Amino acid sequence: MTNEKPPVAAHNSQRPRIWVDADSFPAKARDLLLKTAGGKGLRVIYVANHDIPFSMNNPLFEMRICPRMPGAADDCIADGCVPGDIAATRDIPLAARLVDKGVHVINDRGVYYDRRTVEKRLKERELSLQMDALGLHTGHSREGYGGRDLDAFGKSLHSLLASLGL
Repeated sequence: MTNEKPPVAAHNSQRPRIWVDADSFPAKARDLLLKTAGGKGLRVIYVANHDIPFSMNNPLFEMRICPRMPGAADDCIADGCVPGDIAATRDIPLAARLVDKGVHVINDRGVYYDRRTVEKRLKERELSLQMDALGLHTGHSREGYGGRDLDAFGKSLHSLLASLGL
């Protein structure tokens, strides 16, 4: 988790949309995001290769179902986002694509991705993949998603929205 604050964005006449890489994003984090976005009148777009129901109805919430092909949801998000939009994803390579495009990116554990943090995570990911390929296990396994993670995500989301004047 990082304590880095997102940069303050220049004024944008168009309100940002929030894109969610919904296949792997935890339900509790999706619910928190919907409540927050709904209260601020922000559009939320879930993207996945299957239907993921919303926990609440709102005409600003949309589900985009992609073909069941590798990278289809990532491509849909990357192609649909514009600079100043917000994306929520666990996918580091997708986060890198979006940061390069000028999108604000956070993960479900409260990490705000900028060029520096995404490059660091990409290097860590590559090292981990190389070690796995060699049969060397680092003992680093992903823990379950808990209350601390949700709190960190909520704080990061609120901080990001505040930095955007929302």
